[in-house]
Amino acid sequence: MVILNGEVIFMRLTDVGRKISLQAASSIFPGIHDKKSFKTKDTPSYIVFPESLNLEVQQELRTESSYINLIALQIKLYEDGVISLIARLRFADVPLKELHQLRRIKFTIQETEYNINQYLKFQSEEIFLRIKEHIEEPEFGLEKIEREKYTLYCITDDINSTELVEKNKKYLACLLQGEDPNLDLHDTQIDETLGKPKSFLKNDLVILDFDRGIIFDPNRDYEDILLVAEIANYQLLGLRVLDILLEKRLNIAEEDIRKIYSTGSPMLKRLNKKVGKLLRIKYDLTFILENIENVSKLIGNYFLAQIYIDLSELFQMKQWSDSIRHRLDIIGEIYTNAQTNKKEGYLLYLEILLTFIFVMEFIFIMIDFFKT
Repeated sequence: MVILNGEVIFMRLTDVGRKISLQAASSIFPGIHDKKSFKTKDTPSYIVFPESLNLEVQQELRTESSYINLIALQIKLYEDGVISLIARLRFADVPLKELHQLRRIKFTIQETEYNINQYLKFQSEEIFLRIKEHIEEPEFGLEKIEREKYTLYCITDDINSTELVEKNKKYLACLLQGEDPNLDLHDTQIDETLGKPKSFLKNDLVILDFDRGIIFDPNRDYEDILLVAEIANYQLLGLRVLDILLEKRLNIAEEDIRKIYSTGSPMLKRLNKKVGKLLRIKYDLTFILENIENVSKLIGNYFLAQIYIDLSELFQMKQWSDSIRHRLDIIGEIYTNAQTNKKEGYLLYLEILLTFIFVMEFIFIMIDFFKT
């Protein structure tokens, strides 16, 4: 039986609004301002990440499980309206094929019982209520709060990780997919999940899937990988929220166009206001998109860049960005085309009216001529 030690890291990122005033929030949130820098894995230190306000808490817990005894929670408030929670559940002497049970373990903190999902939900709601008055456009007009989550199993034993993965590939593929470990996955699914391992040193290994990943590193030198995973999920959350906002904007545009073309009353002035408002929204959303896309500058053939590229491909972030840019263009075209058509329509009416006036004047002149 393979016995493992390490920690499970649960990331939960929540979009709570357009922007968080970190300076104002710091009056009630005892965090420190943080700017990220990389120290290892041949990545340059000039990479820029969004500013955040960070607070780290360690809490003792009571549980009937012999596997866990401590939880560490890192709370980050990002200026762009995101709350990030990273809970680290340390474990010892866990049989390999019990790793999937760790997320279900019940524990008690301050007389309240949780599993890890309940604990993170409680913490997220508490923080949101505390800082809500310092959030610009809370929930950003969304019908429900949007979240992203990612889980990393970090194994710190000095073992032959490649051999372990090969011998236990069916279980590990189910673990990373979040499936029942007894599920008889097809070889193609196993290969798809485990088929792109990454290593920086001879004794470390990283395997990433859509919602989960596993890291083997006896040196515990994986903080940079965690940060890259957090940033990738941060970007994905931002793109999803933008897509939802644009979907709502398209629905509004559809209603606007129906009203404009179904009414006989003058609509040009109202349409001009709509176009002006739209341009402001479009520029605002475009700037948000640029901030999301430029949140990391992983340039060159660096190890962490490879990790970031793998996650970007898994999350299909290029497709998200392309779709959002396409929708931004569509919204702009809808209103500007309507505005152009309306103006052309008014010009046509004006030409017809002027022609009618000229014709009537000609008729009156002719009548007067024959009268005389």
